[in-house]
Amino acid sequence: MYKPSPMTATCLLLAASASALAQTGPSIMLLPWEEDTVAQFQSEYLFTPTEADVTGADVDLSIYDARGRVRLNPDSSYNPTLGFSYTQFDISTTDAALPDRLIDLQFVFGGSFGDLELGQTLGGGWQAGYTVGLGYAGTAPFNDGDAWYGTANLFAVKPIDRDTRWLIGISYEGNRTFLPDVPLPAVTYFGRLNDTVTYGIGLPFNDVTWTPTDRWTVEFRSLLFFDFTVKATYQMTDQLALFGEFARRNEAFVVSGSPDNRRLLFQQERLEAGLTYEFNRNLTFTVAGGIAFSQEFDFGYDTRDPRGVRDLDDSGFIRVGLDLQF
Repeated sequence: MYKPSPMTATCLLLAASASALAQTGPSIMLLPWEEDTVAQFQSEYLFTPTEADVTGADVDLSIYDARGRVRLNPDSSYNPTLGFSYTQFDISTTDAALPDRLIDLQFVFGGSFGDLELGQTLGGGWQAGYTVGLGYAGTAPFNDGDAWYGTANLFAVKPIDRDTRWLIGISYEGNRTFLPDVPLPAVTYFGRLNDTVTYGIGLPFNDVTWTPTDRWTVEFRSLLFFDFTVKATYQMTDQLALFGEFARRNEAFVVSGSPDNRRLLFQQERLEAGLTYEFNRNLTFTVAGGIAFSQEFDFGYDTRDPRGVRDLDDSGFIRVGLDLQF
């Protein structure tokens, strides 16, 4: 089974989302491509039946996430790439405070600048790239002009040796759940502690991967101290893997009628166990289940000043996922 390097996995967090599928951003350029692969697609569906506090209304929450990318000219040194991400919340409830449907759709184009000389002070040649994009995060359909937002990322990677490198960049994300519309710098150092531990340390994200044996992998990733993931995976066979994971996700949507033009924020934490089965190098299937908790909808500019709308009860959930590449 192919496993991305710790550097690659950490670079996903530049998308400024805890969800593995929630955003596109620079990941369309930083994730490596397997040989002879020109397109990748990932999707997952999560369902949790719960109740709202205060009203006690039943709330059936379904969350669908999808992400993909395609290389427009694999032979070009500029590697032009098109990516998309899509998140949809379907909320079945009689509680009038909660909308029926929320969506976040984003299209991103990226490319490479190739080698970039930043001078001897910064160590000579860097491998640089960029992404630009447009998104909509609001109620469906696309009927709110305030829900449109832009994204842009500039980044450069400096390999030192096989296990060591620097990454620097700047990220603008108009729908980020922390400091939206503020460009945030990124500086991270990736290295290897020993034969079993690799790490990335810096801002805004950190990553530690521990592989005590050929079959066990333990990963910790954090983003701005708001979102983080801890995952342990046991490779039972070449095709079948068992995993346990704790993850937190944050989302933001523009909703008409929200106070002071603030957004509707969603937070969810989940503890799950599941199985991943790799049918072949092109197709992987995931099934998981567990407990969802700390589920809440708030109004706010970002996660620093939320104003409660509804808390949802802790509840069980099921999740299925599919990865394709060709």
